[in-house]
Amino acid sequence: MHIAMFVDYHPGTLGGVQTAIAAQRRGLERAGHRVTLFVAPAPGFRSGDPNVVELHAFSIPAVNGFAVVLPTRRNAALIDAVFAARGPVDVVHTQSTYGVAIAGLKAARRHRIPLVHSAQSRDDVFLEHNSPAPYPAALALRALHGRYVPHRQHMPRRVETRAARHAWWTIVGQAEAADRVITPTGHFADLLRRHGLTRPIRVISNGVDDALLDDLVPSERPAGGPLRLIWCGRLSAEKRLLEAIEAVRRSDDCTLDVYGDGDLRGAAAGVIVSHRLTERIRLHGRVTQAECLRAMTTADALLFPSDGFDTQGMVLLEAVAAGLPIIYCDPALDETVPAGGGVRTPDASVTGLIETIAKLAADRTAVTDMRGVLAEQRNSVRQSRHIDALVETYRQAADPAAPLPLPRSLAEIPAAPGELPILGHSVRALSDAPGFVRALPRLGPIVRVRFGSKNGYLLTTPELVREVQLGPAEFDREDLREAIADVAGGSVNVLRGEEHKLRRRMIAPSLRQTRLAEYAEAAADIANAWSAGLPAGQRLNLMDEAHGLVLDTVSSTLFQADFGTAARREIRDSVPWLLSQVIVRTALPPRIRRLRVLANHRWQRKANHLRGAVGAVIAEYRRRDQDFNDVISALIRHTDAETGATLDDEHIIDEAILMLAGGVGSMASLAGWLWHEVVRHPEIAHRLYTELDAVIGASDVRPEHLPRLPYLKQTVAEVIRYWGPWISAANSTSDITIGELTIPAGSPIMFSPYMVQHDARYFRDPDAFDPSRWDPEHAEETAKLASLSFGVGRRRCLGDHFAMLEIALASAALLNRWRPTPVAGYRVRASNRDFVLSPSALPVVLHPR
Repeated sequence: MHIAMFVDYHPGTLGGVQTAIAAQRRGLERAGHRVTLFVAPAPGFRSGDPNVVELHAFSIPAVNGFAVVLPTRRNAALIDAVFAARGPVDVVHTQSTYGVAIAGLKAARRHRIPLVHSAQSRDDVFLEHNSPAPYPAALALRALHGRYVPHRQHMPRRVETRAARHAWWTIVGQAEAADRVITPTGHFADLLRRHGLTRPIRVISNGVDDALLDDLVPSERPAGGPLRLIWCGRLSAEKRLLEAIEAVRRSDDCTLDVYGDGDLRGAAAGVIVSHRLTERIRLHGRVTQAECLRAMTTADALLFPSDGFDTQGMVLLEAVAAGLPIIYCDPALDETVPAGGGVRTPDASVTGLIETIAKLAADRTAVTDMRGVLAEQRNSVRQSRHIDALVETYRQAADPAAPLPLPRSLAEIPAAPGELPILGHSVRALSDAPGFVRALPRLGPIVRVRFGSKNGYLLTTPELVREVQLGPAEFDREDLREAIADVAGGSVNVLRGEEHKLRRRMIAPSLRQTRLAEYAEAAADIANAWSAGLPAGQRLNLMDEAHGLVLDTVSSTLFQADFGTAARREIRDSVPWLLSQVIVRTALPPRIRRLRVLANHRWQRKANHLRGAVGAVIAEYRRRDQDFNDVISALIRHTDAETGATLDDEHIIDEAILMLAGGVGSMASLAGWLWHEVVRHPEIAHRLYTELDAVIGASDVRPEHLPRLPYLKQTVAEVIRYWGPWISAANSTSDITIGELTIPAGSPIMFSPYMVQHDARYFRDPDAFDPSRWDPEHAEETAKLASLSFGVGRRRCLGDHFAMLEIALASAALLNRWRPTPVAGYRVRASNRDFVLSPSALPVVLHPR
């Protein structure tokens, strides 16, 4: 491949980004690829390398020692000429945020070349530490950057300064314009997503040039003497050099050698001289990377006090390569420093540094132990170990449809955008469920979603969903169980293991085919009576009608006996509101949920009333001791053949309320969506009316009509695909292994039928409502893998056949008698107050057919 890299720093200047890019370039070239590097010029540096192209600088003073380049026509002409002379270019890789990177972005789009962007610099922190006026500087930078790169991304509100927020607009805007984004660490990838980045991100560590490691000969460290500390890097305020010098000044039995150059050199020299530290602290100035590595081999520890700035720190990788123990402050750098290879200070203060230095100076065995750990990790930082991942990312950028690779560790799993402190992703998910889940597949096959303090892992492909759900792992639903404990905390959907298997066996007979035939007759009678009683020529809300109809149907299926009237009335009063609260209670962290005092009181009161009403009916069933051909009769009278177990009253109450909750919410919503799609698609309505007239005519609908209504069945299937549940979650009871990745026991494992069923990889034109996709010649290929609305495996919904039956009967009864037309201003919004999205309202006028 031929890679055109664009970076706003000259390779001859000092900095971790420059060092990382040099290693990448050499690694790619050793692997047989070509690299052309486009850079900003730097006075006094002329590489003479024909593969380095210096762009034209703007005639203003350099910023922090770096020339300012703008994406001018002159620079565009230079880039185009190089592309023409050295082409073809296979991929453009931008490695910074400013003028050279913008010129590279524009060149990629101009030549229609895939664009990869490496985001690895905390410009927000840099401005805060180095600009005399951070807010105006960040505002000006954002305004200038926005002239060339659209800033259309959603930027979630976060607790940060105004300067930082404007800097993040620039950082994320540059990354959002790319086809693929690379970051060196998972914590920085998460930070990008929390600031609104939605592009696919791949975590690929930087590395140390293999040739440098091959030539590195460990030096003999002299025994005894003071603790020899070393500093390597740019002498800049955000690196906290002066804090490091102060800590060494106030520490006994240690020295510090500083390698590097930058704006703070004069201030550092002044401190050293004024405090008479020239014997203990030495400024060596700028050195090559090879010289720095050799110096590391003679030191006892690297002093790295950077806090909240470094996304990885090339110096940390170099220390690992040299077997040099690391003293660091930033908890985010735990990801880079090998466990046992360094020591993190208790905090980022000078006092914290002094305390840590004193401990190491007093206990040299700790230093020796850390060297032993790092010796085993030395080869892990070789650049060659990361070249394959880099090239794979280039190829994925060239083919956007190519699947992203499975993460190999939890740190590599990308986080969903929109996370908030304490609440996690709850607010984003509850405010826009469809938009939230549909943005996740392009992040990767597994995405981290946080509700409260708990990390969950959402699987974005049906292959992974089936692999996990059909595998040996057991699941529970402790979060849901805790949220609904007062209503149905012992129902089958929150049980686990053998208890779950037994309960499924015990309730399955109530939903077997012979029972369904009896329920279907009752459902048809109720639907026909309901349809006949609807008013002609008047405005009505079909969603209100759907909830009433489904409540009557499900409750009548549960309680056929006439003494169930009071329970059905309580169901009508309580179930809709209880249902609206389930998703909120499940999504909110328990400590936040406990603050909803009034809602919790109402929840408890309605739950008690509902359980009491259902319990009274069950008691009467037991007293009468006869089969009324309904669900409650089946549950009361069933004895498990394997164990001899029966269900007690509390178990039956749990299952009855589960059937109400699961049936009423989803079936009413799906029926409403079907009627909505008929109203807005005249061609679908015409086919349905024609089929209903031919099969049913002027009579009432009966269950035996359904096999002769294939287009209605296809429409029901399409509604279930198009408006499937937006989330399904369960907690793993043991570790789950997926490839090289292990997800720890207790983690929520999630998937979204709605997301998968709107993915063009699995359904053609997924945003089109098209019942014909379920024609016999198409249905097999689409339904085989990616239809997940009713779940998978051991937790597949037991009521799926009854749900489809009820939706078909209700729709046939309505549409055979009436032609709904929308009222003026007809507008439907999708509400996610349940696991199935629901139409907010369906205002129509009914006309007799």
